[in-house]
Amino acid sequence: MSKKINSLNDEWEQLYQGRFKELQQKIQVGIEAAERGEVLDAKEVFERLSEKLRQKRTQAGQ
Repeated sequence: MSKKINSLNDEWEQLYQGRFKELQQKIQVGIEAAERGEVLDAKEVFERLSEKLRQKRTQAGQ
């Protein structure tokens, strides 16, 4: 049982580290884009996200 737990813990740690590294890379891409002046209007972004959420809720029948 202990061997199985250690294996699952190792698997989780690898997954976590991979996702963390991916997030760091995405953040860096965003920073570089912002430094070049490639930014989006926050209001527009939130409006788009709200619309996507409304669509998902409609599809889910909520």
